[in-house]
Amino acid sequence: MTAEQMRYEFDVSYDKITNFDAPGYEPKEISTFLTKAQEEITLEIMDGDAYLEMNKKVLNKLKITNSQIESGTPHTAGPYPNSFYRELPDNMLRVINDRLDLLATENHFYASLEFEDVKVIPIDDDYYHLNKNNPYKKPSHDLAWRLDYGVLDTTYKRRHVYLLEPELSIVTSYIHYYRKPEPIIVKDSSYDANDGSIDGKTFITYKAMNLDCELDPLVHRKIVDRAVKLAYAALQDEKGFQISSVQEQQK
Repeated sequence: MTAEQMRYEFDVSYDKITNFDAPGYEPKEISTFLTKAQEEITLEIMDGDAYLEMNKKVLNKLKITNSQIESGTPHTAGPYPNSFYRELPDNMLRVINDRLDLLATENHFYASLEFEDVKVIPIDDDYYHLNKNNPYKKPSHDLAWRLDYGVLDTTYKRRHVYLLEPELSIVTSYIHYYRKPEPIIVKDSSYDANDGSIDGKTFITYKAMNLDCELDPLVHRKIVDRAVKLAYAALQDEKGFQISSVQEQQK
């Protein structure tokens, strides 16, 4: 469906669920509900079985398999001994896996050797403190740890922290990840500069054209249905909406 078709089905379902008693929504608001619904459903699919055919069709569209950063400025010193920050792509929704190419210093057992495609395992702070001195689990020339860090400063950049064996440094880091889908924007000739943007897309750009849903059509109506519920929840008590959503999931 195009964004305009999604808007039409949104209006029909919304009017039906409200019995035409509630005020309608403007295109900008409908676009926001559709975009939020799309992101929620994408995350739910990621949490489900990635090998189901429908889920694969959705996720393959969002898979980025070659995001790499060469050595240098992007890998800055991290908060732990021999650790390094890596800023994450702004559009990253969830990591699939990551790998590192490492270089040993002259003081390392494997002096000046480079190690390619080194495995990275995600850990948390508890795991780090429990195992940082465990010779069977701590990082080595063929294993690195990764901590996920949220926003650390006013740049609003999310970061990974890679923890390495001493006397190793990062040559290149690679991340395979699922990106956020592009927002869904319904065109409206009344958009102006004051309408701002959603996920980096300015509304004023879409005065005469739609930004359609890029996901597989299999989930378009599911997105519309979720958007209608989000819109209805905005008019109703949030607790009641959450209860109905839980009941639906249990069917």
